[in-house]
Parts: sequence; C-alpha cells; structure tokens
Amino acid sequence: MKKILNMSALYITAVIIAVSAFMLPRVIEAVSLHIHGISHIAEQTEDYYHITEPIEDEYSVELDLTDPESNKGKVLFDDGDNTVSVLEVVPRGESGFEVIFRSRGSERADGAALISGVEHGYTEDGFTHSLKAEAVAAFDNGEPVELSSANSTSLIHRDGDQFSFLMDTPSDSEAASITLSNLQLNLWGEIWWH
Repeated sequence: MKKILNMSALYITAVIIAVSAFMLPRVIEAVSLHIHGISHIAEQTEDYYHITEPIEDEYSVELDLTDPESNKGKVLFDDGDNTVSVLEVVPRGESGFEVIFRSRGSERADGAALISGVEHGYTEDGFTHSLKAEAVAAFDNGEPVELSSANSTSLIHRDGDQFSFLMDTPSDSEAASITLSNLQLNLWGEIWWH
C-alpha cells in the first residue's frame, strides 16, 4: 500500500513539474508584457510580426478654445480596447494651438493592437514611426480647414504613443470641431511557426 502511495505521489509530482516547465515561459512572458506593455512586443521582432492597416472612417471631437485645459481627456476614438483622446491643447502664438492626442492600445499574451494616427514599423535601420493621420478643423461651424502635422512619437508609453497637429484659429473662434481620418491599426502577433 505504501509503495502505491509513493508511486502516486511520484506521478503527481512529475505531472506538476511537466506542466510547470511548459507554463513557466508563458507566465514570464505575460508578466513581462504586463510590466513593459506594447513596446515590449514591438521590440521582439523575432517573436512577433507587425502589420499596419488604415482605418477607413473619420472621427471627430469638439474643442473649447476659450478654456484649452477643459479639453483634456475628450475622446476621439474608443472601440472598447483602444482609445485616442485629447492629451492637451496648447496655445501657440496669438492665434493658434497644438492639439496633442494620446493613443492607448490593448495587449494580450499572443500580441497587441494600437489604433493611432501613427504607423509604427521596423526596418533594418531600427524602429520607425510616421504620422499618417490627417486632420481638419471647422471653427464655429464654418468650412473645414486642413491642419498641419506637428509631432509624433514612438511607443513612449507602456500602452501607446502621442501625435499632434497645429491649428491656426480665427481670432473670434470659441470652438472647433477636429476630424481625423486615416487612423492606423497597428497589430503585433506572435510568430508561432518558428
């Protein structure tokens, strides 16, 4: 009887060790992903592939130009997993603003997704990022005016990036409706076939 118990304990121990050996790398990767975020996945070019697709729709947000700070956090895009929101509206000169957007993506054990104005990539020279979104502004319900791109970042945040546009405003404008098109869906997926 004692010998049967010892064999059962040995089998149970062997199963626990085998499952642990299989699961431990996945647990370590999941913890690292949670700590370092999307940038961790993007840096793992041997383990993850990357594709970028433009999003067809246009997205708008209303800005209060009389109180630039009140615009912080206004949502331009939200699909439940990814968001693009106003980070800051910064006065520039006497009649202009820089509108800075913050993109937040989602991550899972097998990859990540980020919807942004920025296309992220990797070449033999290193990581790249390029602002692909286009923006127009309508002031006080007037005709849309094209905005010029100002800045974009790489994956400087654990869960995303930033990008901005310069907006010259008529001196009597109190509000603006900003519409962005050509947002980019950046996808990273685990390479399981290597």
